[in-house]
Amino acid sequence: QGRCCTLQKQWYQRRVLEGGSFLTELQDTEDADSPLGWTPTQDRPLRRSDEETGKMDEGDTGPAIEQLAVLYEDIEKETEEIDFYTSRKVEEDQGSEYDTDIEETPAIKIEYDSSGIGHYLKICEDMKMRPVSHFMRQTKNPSLSLKYQSLGCKKTVAITQALASNTFVECLDLSDNDVGCEGVVSIAHMLTENYFITEINLQDNKVGVRGVEALCRVLSEHSYVKHLDLGGNGLKDNSADLLAEMLKLNYTLTTLILNKNQFSCVGAKAMASALLGNDSLTQLDLSWNRIRAKGGETLGKMLAVNSGLIKLSVAFNGLDSTGTAAFIKAIKVNTQIVNLDIINTRFAGAQCKELTKSLATNTTLKILKMGNNAIKEGDLEILHGGLAASSLHILGLEDIPMSRTLYERFMAVEKELGIVIHYGNSGGNKRKRPMTASTLVLDEFITTNMGRLVPILLAKDTDKSGCVTVESFKEALKEAGLRLHQSELNRLVDKLNIREDAVPCKEMLSGRVPVLLEKLRYNQPLLSLES
Repeated sequence: QGRCCTLQKQWYQRRVLEGGSFLTELQDTEDADSPLGWTPTQDRPLRRSDEETGKMDEGDTGPAIEQLAVLYEDIEKETEEIDFYTSRKVEEDQGSEYDTDIEETPAIKIEYDSSGIGHYLKICEDMKMRPVSHFMRQTKNPSLSLKYQSLGCKKTVAITQALASNTFVECLDLSDNDVGCEGVVSIAHMLTENYFITEINLQDNKVGVRGVEALCRVLSEHSYVKHLDLGGNGLKDNSADLLAEMLKLNYTLTTLILNKNQFSCVGAKAMASALLGNDSLTQLDLSWNRIRAKGGETLGKMLAVNSGLIKLSVAFNGLDSTGTAAFIKAIKVNTQIVNLDIINTRFAGAQCKELTKSLATNTTLKILKMGNNAIKEGDLEILHGGLAASSLHILGLEDIPMSRTLYERFMAVEKELGIVIHYGNSGGNKRKRPMTASTLVLDEFITTNMGRLVPILLAKDTDKSGCVTVESFKEALKEAGLRLHQSELNRLVDKLNIREDAVPCKEMLSGRVPVLLEKLRYNQPLLSLES
């Protein structure tokens, strides 16, 4: 019915637009002309007589339009009634239970896989590869450590594809996995989509020039990674050139570790030129490379003007006195460096005087490691005298031999200034040698049987020299009650005997065995028995 009324409206509206002659046409219109076989003349006397029609002037359509307006209002009312009935019927049908053949499809809720596990399993299935369980357990951890897992290139590619959508991992450690160039290229591609990983460790992975090129290209455009470790990859000077160009464009990377590679003076020069204008890199490790005097000199001049580096290591590079002299000058003018490592760089002992002068003017350097260099004791005394004017907190003198006297003087400075000094080799080795089982037995026996042992030793010390013979000492121990096998007792006495056929009894009784062994090691004077 609603459709019928709509068609009637349209039919009448079209007729009104055609003009005033529609009344005559309406009289002659057959039922087929009106919609649904209904003519507007049925039940509605709209037709005029012939006389009335003849009397109308051409264009006099006023009365006809008035009658048509009345009819149009009737149609509007009928339409409103039909619409009201239809809406009530729809509401009743919706409130009632009824069966229908049309079933609604439930909406499918798609959740975002922020860990990448689902994507990783699909990749492993497509590649017919067993998933790495160690990786799957850590996908929601901020630090993902996969070192020493022997991943290889194929597994690394699958992991990096899954990490592209991961939002949890911030630190990625893939050290010593034989990733290769292709694996590093996939890591670089992953970094273009993942903005959450800020630390990457790729030590010992055979990165190669192609891998370094891919990483540098990404790091030049995307500034999210702050820590990059490429140590132990055998990189050469061509890789150093790529890294240097990257450092000229990247101002987010703060730590770059390049130790255990094959950079020469050419690579050192490229790195130094890049760091002249880069103040964002704070830590640089170039230890265990092939940098020599000229390369060290270039790096030293760079350090003199660089205002970003806080920690720099050039350890185990043959810088010679020329290269180390440049670092000594840099210490004098640099106001940013805090930690400097020049271990085993062929530092000349004669440079200690200049070093103390530079340390006196520098107020930021807190850690200086200079062990395993050929520094004589006289030069160490000069360094010792300049510590009071420096701002050092830690001084590394590992594997530098010194006398016992100088060692004690350094120990006194430690207590006075609060400086921590790392020693090494003879005189400076602060580790106490572990006592053997026999020595422990003797030490405990003397501590608990001091009252019985002293009179026995005094009686056997007939010449009042403070020493007794080996045999007398053994007899005294046995008389005091020591139960020790004869072979162990012989070995123990051999360790304590510093004079020919004489044992220092007073040292043993006063300080017991550990102190005695320490004094014997450095040939210090012993106490007499009566003192």
